Amino acid sequence: MQIYSEKDNQWIDHRDTAEYQQRKRKLRNYWTAGLLATLALPPGIQIAALFFGIFISLSYLDETPYQLD
Repeated sequence: MQIYSEKDNQWIDHRDTAEYQQRKRKLRNYWTAGLLATLALPPGIQIAALFFGIFISLSYLDETPYQLD
């Protein structure tokens, strides 16, 4: 998805926005904590938790409209 920047008079990919980068950093921290927490779980539940985390991560990054600063 691209967003039109009137300031720069060009289309910008939403992945280049500051808000997306901030969300990506926050998500990386959540993944680090979550992966450390799953070490205490049995292997079957670990796999289920990983798939759930992937689903939530993709939803968190891609389903929100981004705005330019």
